Amino acid sequence: MSAAGFVSITHDDEYFIPEACKPYTQSSGLASVLPLIAANTSSLLECFKEDGPKGYDYSKQFDTLMWLDHDKKSCDSKWINENLFPVGHKDTDTITNVLDFGCGHGSLTIKLAEHLPNAKVYGVDIDRNSIEKAKENKAKENVQNVEFVLVENDHLDESWTKKFDWITMVDTLHDLPNPNFSISDIKRVLKDDGIVSAVDPCVHSDHKKNQGNQSAAMLYVFSTFICLPSSMSREPAAANGVGWGMQNRAEFIKSHGLKILGDEHNGLIQFRKA
Repeated sequence: MSAAGFVSITHDDEYFIPEACKPYTQSSGLASVLPLIAANTSSLLECFKEDGPKGYDYSKQFDTLMWLDHDKKSCDSKWINENLFPVGHKDTDTITNVLDFGCGHGSLTIKLAEHLPNAKVYGVDIDRNSIEKAKENKAKENVQNVEFVLVENDHLDESWTKKFDWITMVDTLHDLPNPNFSISDIKRVLKDDGIVSAVDPCVHSDHKKNQGNQSAAMLYVFSTFICLPSSMSREPAAANGVGWGMQNRAEFIKSHGLKILGDEHNGLIQFRKA
């Protein structure tokens, strides 16, 4: 650390962090996830072989999912209103059923349930380990208006048709191996006046326009190890990942008979049935 300039040394061999570096060392931030994604290196290399698999799912990425879930534990009502809730399109007192699609370990789902105490919130995921962990988190937090459901064969419950007032998809849409089927199923379970809030990395679909964007460069590294293999984990293997970008996402949503509300080139996008 001292050789890299992050730590300085006094004449009597005392180590200290220079004042100019302290703002960047108050949190480990993204550095803490690097060993977790590096553990997938051998699996990733297999995907580059002609006779290797196209990708891999989240079943072997439990620690990475734990890391991704950690920040969601701090998503209080203020964060939800500012970063996810369809303000101006929905009132909280009109919401009775919420679906968190791709809930992972469920921390955000639980926060949504706390934010909407009069609603029933469902968290769904295709990863069995994630759902089991989410149920543990529910018991630990003792939140009663939340339920976690394992989605098998990618198909949401038939009885849920036109059930949900609000559906959230946080860092999920670009990871899906069969997004056409998933978005059609989401459209089926959405009420006619319901809203979907989707969050994906804020990068341009034209890769030339991301040149020099350090955030995009970092996100592409994560995508290579996490998002892209997931999107190629089974047929039809859409192979989207972070590189899909905001513009492609917007066109995809509109092509399924959905109407985007507001700016379609934000990380957060709100849409409803056309």
